[in-house]
Amino acid sequence: MSTFDSQQSRPRVVVLGAAGEVGAWISRDLAECADIGSLLLLDVDKKRLDALVEELHGGHVEGRVVDLADRAAVLDALSDADLLMNCTSLTLFDKVIDLALAAGVNYADLISEPTEAQRRAAAEAGITAVSGLGSSPGLSNVLVSHAHREFTTVEEVHIQGVTWRAIAPSPGLLDTVLWELADDTATRQYFQNGRYHWAASMDGSRVAEFPEPVGKQHVYFVSHTEPRTLPKHFPELKFCAMRVTWPVELMNDIRVLNKYGLLDSVELPGMGGATAIDATRARIWQKWGGIRTDPCLLFTQVEILGTQDGRTVRRIYNLTHSLEWGDTATGRQTGICAAVGAQLLAKHGSGPRRGFVDPEVYYDPAEFIAQLQKRGTLELTWSDTEVSVEAVEREANPAR
Repeated sequence: MSTFDSQQSRPRVVVLGAAGEVGAWISRDLAECADIGSLLLLDVDKKRLDALVEELHGGHVEGRVVDLADRAAVLDALSDADLLMNCTSLTLFDKVIDLALAAGVNYADLISEPTEAQRRAAAEAGITAVSGLGSSPGLSNVLVSHAHREFTTVEEVHIQGVTWRAIAPSPGLLDTVLWELADDTATRQYFQNGRYHWAASMDGSRVAEFPEPVGKQHVYFVSHTEPRTLPKHFPELKFCAMRVTWPVELMNDIRVLNKYGLLDSVELPGMGGATAIDATRARIWQKWGGIRTDPCLLFTQVEILGTQDGRTVRRIYNLTHSLEWGDTATGRQTGICAAVGAQLLAKHGSGPRRGFVDPEVYYDPAEFIAQLQKRGTLELTWSDTEVSVEAVEREANPAR
């Protein structure tokens, strides 16, 4: 596998799941990047893939219909690649990372939870893999790194999002919301005072104030990776959590599903090894798959409490998008952020780092933010407010 820097030839990127809800926006973005030499788009849906390739109509863009189950076909597609951008569902991670390891190609995805064995295998294969590119995880990690470079210390991180959308606009987004909200998701944790704490579904309610038209919302713990990775790299952190809110109707539906065990990972008798959540997911997709609702938006906020020049400072980053995006908002916002990460990983390659590397470590935050702002499609703003120690103490509670 070749390693690229800004002086070497432009890299070849393979996008898997390229015609999907998020993958299509990543593909559109990368097709416009001068840093990318060629783009190979892989998807199982021929009709959608052909339409996307025709839309992009660039000589450096090629589409290929590939089923992930056809290992030989995927490996052939990766034979001369410099980066595999995985845009498939998180439930397919094990299969896809195995292919990246076999091909010896650098790797990135939207969200995943690599095991220790997979981390070792990536390091031994000599590839660089970034798990979690999007607005969260991904940009959220980079923004904490950005604040850390300007602050003396970073003591608390509250990552917060509002996701107004239908439950199943795409298979991948259905998988994501069920993983985030199933009561027995083991990796839904927050970090406090040196320890990780498991949280139940819709636990940890906190009021976050987003830009209009969202305003104040109650947000709840979810199973994203930031609370597990950020404390490793910023040891002064005392608290770190990721919280999200959804439409009230969706949350009420999930509460009922959890109450009756329909999102549990236990196997059902006489169902050939299928679990309760497998069966529930299949039925939801059968009835609601592809249906979209209005309004649809995805706003992301990163709130950081730290010190700077002897003062206690609260910095709030807000990532917003045009409301005119309608029901494409979730895929588009996620895809643009992920495309920035993919572009920079393809451009810079492995460097000295091998194995899985967290976004807050791999990326130069100033470069990442500059590339995001260069696109002119998302608005990223931030502001600092000095707060008193007494005010911070008044806010404290067991699950901040």
